[in-house]
Amino acid sequence: MAFRVGLFWLFIFFALGILLGAGFIIFASTNLPPSAAPSLSPSASTCPAITAIFSPGGQDEIVPLIGSASSSLDVEMYVFSYQLLADELISAQARGVSVRVLLEPALSGDNANLKMAETLRDGGVDVRWADPSRTNHAKFLIIDGKRVLVGSHNWSWHAMNTNREASVLVEDAATVSEFGRAFEQDWGAAYANNT
Repeated sequence: MAFRVGLFWLFIFFALGILLGAGFIIFASTNLPPSAAPSLSPSASTCPAITAIFSPGGQDEIVPLIGSASSSLDVEMYVFSYQLLADELISAQARGVSVRVLLEPALSGDNANLKMAETLRDGGVDVRWADPSRTNHAKFLIIDGKRVLVGSHNWSWHAMNTNREASVLVEDAATVSEFGRAFEQDWGAAYANNT
């Protein structure tokens, strides 16, 4: 009998807790300003903005991204051979944007990155070679520390114009910060001359 009475009171307290919690949520949502009310779902400001970018035709969206930079562009790329994108980076550097490019040094066959590094350096762009102890297969662009383009796109004519490539542009502070940390780590381990 005492056990039943104990269960009864336990049930009553549990039900009261649920009712009080629901009452508080209703009160808060109708009487508190939006900034003070508890949120039960993610707000628009916490949801990342993601835009898909596909090739063929990827340069039609990537060129304006480069052109939109006002302070910095950090590029980490496996293959970079497309002159159009090099010209855009050089133009950004010329208008005062800090441009850094990190390239893979050990491509097999004709290493297009060697020629591109020379072209970019001639245009004032800071270029380094990725740590040779591992392959750097990353392909991303950080724009002004606020957006990151990441995906399968190498920066080659074929990747932009004939291949099926898929990347995403992410506008999310936490995600961009993670890419920024990875870039700084790789940049710190990189070297300037491919000799």
